[in-house]
Amino acid sequence: MKAALIIASLALLFDIAAAGQQQQRVTESLDDVRLILNVLASARVSGSLEYNGKCGPDVLVPDLPRVREPQKPYAQNPANTLRSMFSVDGRMAVSQERNGIVRVIEAGLQTDILEIRISHLSFDRISDPEQALSIVLGAPEVRSFIEAHGIGQPFNEYAAPLYLLPGLSKSPVSGARSGVRSISGELNDVTVADSLDYVLKTFPGFWLYQNCQSPDGQRVVHFDLFPVPGRIWTWGDQTLVN
Repeated sequence: MKAALIIASLALLFDIAAAGQQQQRVTESLDDVRLILNVLASARVSGSLEYNGKCGPDVLVPDLPRVREPQKPYAQNPANTLRSMFSVDGRMAVSQERNGIVRVIEAGLQTDILEIRISHLSFDRISDPEQALSIVLGAPEVRSFIEAHGIGQPFNEYAAPLYLLPGLSKSPVSGARSGVRSISGELNDVTVADSLDYVLKTFPGFWLYQNCQSPDGQRVVHFDLFPVPGRIWTWGDQTLVN
């Protein structure tokens, strides 16, 4: 799914700035991910991107919001930089919590799935961020909620069960690997959002939650995790993080 994101994306749009101001490029898809990661990494913080997108057989996953390319050097406050980037859409609100995490959340977004309380999670020397994400989404409470509410996943002819959403490794690497950071620990009575924030402590970057409605009216959700240094992602012939 990530490979398809590169192949069919990278369309560039241009936003005409106010008279006398420098034009700023508006980007979509993988460019957005790289820009967001760069801003967060420069400030040594992590974040989350939560929004409503489009979904259907002809829509790439995730359907990322457009952003303005920020001017360098970045502002000292990452929230200000991201606020400028996401100002393309007035519905996107940016804030920074006391723990440093930067939230980019679309107004009116349905967040009930993020508020599900999980009784217990266990991470045992997990070196693969996608496996850590799979553990959170595979919690019984999350699976039950998805099934009870008839929530689907983005169109994928090779679709896995509903709780194994696109973006997760089909063959995750279990256990810690030499020279690679790993996550361990026990969590009790935490929300899905809290659990994803916990994963970011080991794999800094940002987690993504996309909510959308399929052409036939079914609610669809997509989760993803984009870590910065500590893991190099190569999709096709492009490297996301150097």
